[in-house]
Amino acid sequence: MNPAIAADQLKYGYERSAPIVNGFNLKVAAGEWLGIVGPNGSGKSTVLRMLARLATPQSGKIELEGRDLASMDNKSVARTMTMLAQTQEGALDITVRDLVRRGRNPHLKWYEECRGPHEEVVDWALQVTSMTRLQHRSLLELSGGERQRSWLAMCMAQTPRVLLLDEPTTYLDIAHQLELMELIRSLNQDQGITVVMVLHDLNQAARFCDRIVAMKSGAIVRQGTPGEVFRVEFFREVFGIEAKVYYDDGVPVYLPSGIVNKQPHEATA
Repeated sequence: MNPAIAADQLKYGYERSAPIVNGFNLKVAAGEWLGIVGPNGSGKSTVLRMLARLATPQSGKIELEGRDLASMDNKSVARTMTMLAQTQEGALDITVRDLVRRGRNPHLKWYEECRGPHEEVVDWALQVTSMTRLQHRSLLELSGGERQRSWLAMCMAQTPRVLLLDEPTTYLDIAHQLELMELIRSLNQDQGITVVMVLHDLNQAARFCDRIVAMKSGAIVRQGTPGEVFRVEFFREVFGIEAKVYYDDGVPVYLPSGIVNKQPHEATA
C-alpha cells in the first residue's frame, strides 16, 4: 500500500540565503497521526505548506497516495487532502453552515449547487465536529474555539483522507485546545483520517501523536514514537534546554529545568 504522503529530498529557500528546508524526507502511513515539532525557524511550517501545495519546493518530489502531487489538478488534491491553518479569516460574516458548505466545492461541477447528498455530507461534517447546534450562527458570534471547529467542519465536508494542521491550538485557551485535540483524535481513530500536524506544545504532541518528527535548521534531526523521542538529549539538541521527563499513564511528559550553557549575568557594582 502506498503511504498517504511521501516527500523525497525537498528543498526550499530564497536566493543568497541558506535553505529554509534542505534534504527533507518523510513517509506518512495511511491512518497515522504525525506531529512535526521544532524551534521557531526550523522549517516545520514551510514543510507543511509544501505538502499542502501552498509553496513549491525548489527541488524534490511529493507524492499523495502514490500520485505526483505537482501533476494533480486542484480538485483532485482537495478531494483527498485539506489543511486547517493557524489563523482563519476572522471577519467572515456568514453562518457556520454556509461556511461548511464551501467544503463541498471540490465535489461539485461548475453548474451544481450544494443540494441533496451534498447537504447530507454537510450534516455529517457538522455532527462529527459537534457544530450542529451552532450551524445557523454567524462566525462573528462564536468564540475562538467554536470558530476553529467551524473551519474544521468545512475541512471535513471535503471528505478528505489526509488532514494537515498548522498549530491549530495556538490562540485557544487550554480547555478549547484539549477539546480540539480530542476532536481530531476522534476523526483520526473513528474516520481513519491521516493527520499531519505542526505543534508547538510538545506535551500535546506526545499525548496525541503516533509518531513525532523533530526538525532543526530545515532538516529532520530525530523521529520516532513519543517514548523514543522524548529523551534528555533530545531537548538539549533540538531546543537547547535541560528537561526532566516523566511518564503519565505511559505518556512521556517533559518539564523544562533550564537553558543549556546559559551564561550567568555579569555582576553589577
